[in-house]
Amino acid sequence: MTANLPEEDRGSALLVRDAMESAVAELPSLHDLVPAAVTQGRRRRARARLAIAAGIACAAGAVVFGSLTLSVGGSAHTTVRPATSGTPSPHESPEPDHTPEPYRTPVHIDPTSDDERSMANLPPTEQKRRAQFQQQAAVLLDKLLPDSVGLIRPVDLYVSHYQGETTDGKVFTIIFSVRPIGDSPDPEPCPSAALADKGGSCEQAMLPGGIKATSLRVFTDSPETMATSVRFRYGHSDIGLTVNPDVNAKASAPVTSDELLAAVGDSRFLDLVRYADEHPMQKKQTTTAGG
Repeated sequence: MTANLPEEDRGSALLVRDAMESAVAELPSLHDLVPAAVTQGRRRRARARLAIAAGIACAAGAVVFGSLTLSVGGSAHTTVRPATSGTPSPHESPEPDHTPEPYRTPVHIDPTSDDERSMANLPPTEQKRRAQFQQQAAVLLDKLLPDSVGLIRPVDLYVSHYQGETTDGKVFTIIFSVRPIGDSPDPEPCPSAALADKGGSCEQAMLPGGIKATSLRVFTDSPETMATSVRFRYGHSDIGLTVNPDVNAKASAPVTSDELLAAVGDSRFLDLVRYADEHPMQKKQTTTAGG
């Protein structure tokens, strides 16, 4: 084929042919290419299978680990339920339950004055608000006061009155008053009558927040029975907590001044005081002319 070409062109063709033959000679034969391609394909498929198997193993391991964690961390009665549409998000606060447990059945006392009768005629919403406050106060006082005071229950129609009744039948009247400051003069810190009576005591104390309080232990109702009381001012109100004796049983209030001071200094008690100060439930104390 190169014989009919000029001398110069034959030389170029020969060079091209030699180059092609040299390149072909370096390649493996067709017989050798097929196994290599097959092997490479098998390796790729093997790698793919390994990747899939590894993914399945990881998923299965996660399921097994999760089930083991639940079995070890929870009790036999633990039930895991999916979240529902009613579940609040982390940024939402659930509605608080304003009814403390257990519920304290109020003590009923027939009203004896016009003021008490007027409380019975309050609108239902106001009656409910005061009843809820009394329930909260009764449960909290039961926690803060000594067990010797007995089970504390609210007295209906008297938003400031409660009763502690012991298992042996003693009844102690408790007065928790948050009354708006009226036009009466400031009470004497330590009345002389309390100190004049034998065994009476009076002391000044400082509650959290720098609140000045007066603690009294005085004879009342009879020469043989004593009451314990703490009083102070908070916001726009005069605050008083008194545990009275059971006169019929001739039993003094079974709480000391220090115990009562500890009760009124508790942050939970002051929270109740704060609410009653901001939402008054008692009338202002007034002074009767000539009385």
